[in-house]
Amino acid sequence: MKLTALREKFLSGQSPPLTWERKMPDAAALRRDVWVTVVVLFFALLAMEMMLSFASGENAPDRLTSYLAISALVAPLAVRRRFPIVSMLILSAFFIAFGTWLPAVMVQLAPQITYFVGLYTAVAWARDRKALRVALFGVLIAMFLWLLIGITNAKLFYGSELNLPTGAETSGVIDPVIAYAGYNFLVNIFYFGGAIYLGLSAWRSAWKNEVVIAQAAQLREQSAELARRAVIDERLRIARELHDVVAHHISAVGVQAAAARMVQPRDPQRAAELMRGIEDSARQAVGETRALLRVLRHEPDSSAADPQAHRSPEPGLRDIPTLVEQATRAGLKVQLIRVEYRDGFFDSLSAGLGLALYRIAAESLANVREHSTARSAVLSLRSGKDEAGEWAEVEVTDDGNPLTNTGGSGFGLRGIRERAELHKGLVEIGPRTPNGWRTRARLSVPSPTHLTPIESSTGVTP
Repeated sequence: MKLTALREKFLSGQSPPLTWERKMPDAAALRRDVWVTVVVLFFALLAMEMMLSFASGENAPDRLTSYLAISALVAPLAVRRRFPIVSMLILSAFFIAFGTWLPAVMVQLAPQITYFVGLYTAVAWARDRKALRVALFGVLIAMFLWLLIGITNAKLFYGSELNLPTGAETSGVIDPVIAYAGYNFLVNIFYFGGAIYLGLSAWRSAWKNEVVIAQAAQLREQSAELARRAVIDERLRIARELHDVVAHHISAVGVQAAAARMVQPRDPQRAAELMRGIEDSARQAVGETRALLRVLRHEPDSSAADPQAHRSPEPGLRDIPTLVEQATRAGLKVQLIRVEYRDGFFDSLSAGLGLALYRIAAESLANVREHSTARSAVLSLRSGKDEAGEWAEVEVTDDGNPLTNTGGSGFGLRGIRERAELHKGLVEIGPRTPNGWRTRARLSVPSPTHLTPIESSTGVTP
C-alpha cells in the first residue's frame, strides 16, 4: 500500500499536497528550542547523577562517559526544528551506539524522550518530504535490524547471551524467547508509530492553519473589494440621480426664465406664471438634491435622533403627471399616453422600477427642451406581456430638429442605458423619419414567483 493511502487511512480528512512546505519557525521560536534543550539537559544530567548514586559499582557506568552520552543525546534538540531530518539521523545513530555499548544510560527516561521528540519533530517539521521518507525508512530498517540482531545474537552486542528463564520457570503460556522478542517489537511499534502519527497530525494541522489564514486573508480582500465596489456603485447611483435632477429641473428653469424674459413686456401675467414655474422647479430641485445628499450623511440611528432626517420618497410613476405639468409650464406641450395591458399594472410596479421609468422620462423630456426645436412631445407609458414575461415601456417622441451648439456631456443618455440595463431592459435612442427624435426604453418586470428579473428576449423596434 502506498504511503498516501496509508496516510489517508490512518489520518482521516484532507491531507496537504506533497509539494507543500511548512514555514520555518521564527527566530524567537528557534531560540526557545535552545533554552528548552539546556533545561532538559540539566534535568537529564541530574537524573543520571541520581542513578549513579544508587547503582552498584559493578553496574554503574563511568560518570564522564555517562555525562557525555547524555549530552550527545540531548544536544540535537537545540536544532530539531532548524534541521529536523539531520537531528533525527544523529539521534538515531547515537541511540543505536549508546544502546549497544552503554545500555545503562539508554534506560534513562531523558534519552527515550529526546529520541521520541526527535522523530516527532522530523515528521512534523521536515520541509523536504521526499528526503524525510527516505531518511525515515532508513531509520526504521536500521532499528529493526538492530533489535533483531540484539535478540538473536545478544552476545555480539552486549557481551553475554540473554539470560531468559525456561518455559517451566515462568507462569506464562508463551515461549520466553518469543515473548521477549514480541514484547520488544510491540513496544517499538508503539514508540515509533506514535511519534510518526503525532508528527503527521502536527504537519497536517499546520497546513490547515495556513489554509485558514490564507482563506481569512482572501475573505478580507474580497470584503474590501466588495465594499469598494459598493461605494463606487453608490457614488455612480447618486451621481446619476443628481445629474437627472439637475438636468431636468435646471433646464426647465432656464427655458422658463428665457420665456419669461421674452413675454414680460407684452404679457406680464404669462411672465408671472413662468416665474412661478421657475420657483416650483427650483424648490423641487433643492428638495430632491437635499434628499440625495441626506443619504450620504445618514447614519443608522440618525433618523431616531433627528425626526427631520427622514428621507423623502423617491419619485415614481405617480409623479408622471406632475412631470408633464412642469414640462408644459416650461414651454413644451406634452401629451401623455398611458396603456396598461391589465388594470392596475403600473400601480403594482416596484419603487425601483417606477423610479427608473420616471428618470428616463424626465431625462428624455429635458433633452427635448435643451437640444430640439420641438415645442411638443408625446410621452407614452406602455405595458405588455410576452413569452419572457411582463414588461413596462416609456417612450418620448418629438417632431423637432436638433439645435446647433447644444451638445451635452452624454451623461444623460448613459444614465438612461444604465437604468435600463439594471432592469434587464433594452433601449432605442435615435432620430425619427422624416424628423424628430425618439427615446424608448423597455424594462423587464420581475415575475412574482421568481426572485431574479426575467431576461427579455424581445427587442425594441422602431
